[in-house]
Amino acid sequence: MEHKEIENYEDIKERRRKADLKRRKKDMKILCIVIFIVLLIVIALIFAFKGDDESVPASASVSEETITTTTASTTQSDDTTDEAEATTEQTAHVTEVIDGRTYIDGILIVNKTYSLPSDYDPGMDEETMAAFEQMQAAASDDGLFLYIRSGYRSYADQEYQYNVHVENKGKEYADEVSARPGYSEHQTGLCMDVNSTEDSFAETEEAKWLAEHCAEYGFIIRFPEGKEDITGYKYESWHIRYVGVEVAKEITESGLCLEEYLGVTSEYAD
Repeated sequence: MEHKEIENYEDIKERRRKADLKRRKKDMKILCIVIFIVLLIVIALIFAFKGDDESVPASASVSEETITTTTASTTQSDDTTDEAEATTEQTAHVTEVIDGRTYIDGILIVNKTYSLPSDYDPGMDEETMAAFEQMQAAASDDGLFLYIRSGYRSYADQEYQYNVHVENKGKEYADEVSARPGYSEHQTGLCMDVNSTEDSFAETEEAKWLAEHCAEYGFIIRFPEGKEDITGYKYESWHIRYVGVEVAKEITESGLCLEEYLGVTSEYAD
């Protein structure tokens, strides 16, 4: 009887062990399924996030291009504004009339439009003479001789010279080659005729040197070739006008005559 009870106990124990083993296998199977499902979810999330990450840079790239385009447009707009402002600055000249003399941007202008009072008698300008002497010395170093053929002229002197032209060849011719009294730059004391007033002077080495170097000393060729309709006078390779080094270089490099540079005309009223 005792032996049978022991067998029964062992059977019960074995059945319990088998049941525990079966339950553990079942639990393990369930755990594996859960882990597998979790892994699938994790993998799906990883791919989902990866897709989002790739889409973000694409959007960012578009935004950057848009910003660049906008910046470029803004820059172009700014450049256009700057150009407009620069144009305005170039065309906005300051005109002052002092004792009958007209100054534009601080430069005394005398031509067929702008005259001087008959009693304006300053003589030869000292700064102009000093600049010419420096230029004369530089030309001498290059083996050339420059001298003043005609400098300052008073109102009376110009009146006499103009009338001589009128008597010899008529008023129309006189107005092409000489200024009327009160309308001559020579009365300012800021200009001079160098060496010769013959057209052939333009072909000399002195004239070529003058055209190339006079701006370095503050002078311009006052009546340049090709500007006759603007200046009102024929080309005069010998006639130079002192305006200061900075302005002289600007005018020379721009290819403008003084009238164009200051935005003025040169025409007699009658």
